[in-house]
Amino acid sequence: MSVKFGDELTDYVIADPSVLVKPFTIIGFTGFGFEKDQLGNFKYPLKRKQHKFKVIIKANVEIGAHCCIDRGSWRDSVIGKGTKIDNMVHTGHNTQIGENCLIAVGATIGGSCTIGNKCFLGMNCMIKQGVTIADRVTIGMGAVVTRDITEPGTVWAGNPARKLQ
Repeated sequence: MSVKFGDELTDYVIADPSVLVKPFTIIGFTGFGFEKDQLGNFKYPLKRKQHKFKVIIKANVEIGAHCCIDRGSWRDSVIGKGTKIDNMVHTGHNTQIGENCLIAVGATIGGSCTIGNKCFLGMNCMIKQGVTIADRVTIGMGAVVTRDITEPGTVWAGNPARKLQ
């Protein structure tokens, strides 16, 4: 569904009344997940996985213009209370973002990621699918995070992302 300023949300989206969604943002469509066989190989012809879970957006969240928030295939996609998302941000299916995070323009968060509370994701950073990031982590502009970040309060930058502090 495309949520334009003032539009009503679909059955796949639960949003607190305080949520602000700016124009041309898409919330609650299926993610980019495809069926695999028992060995983990894609089945051909390619068939999209079912995405029966929701997007849950908690209180006082802001989502900028031209964002895409995919719904879940095996768990709800969640945006925690107080989180602010800038324009042109993508969050893949099953992604869960903690409370009071700041996510800058152009950030790409792959499917099934878990982002802790009070994290900052710099502009145009990329988080590989399935990655978990601890609380209070800062990801620098343009960083590419390819593995879990388990130490809270750290700063990461570069490609691939390396710990600075």
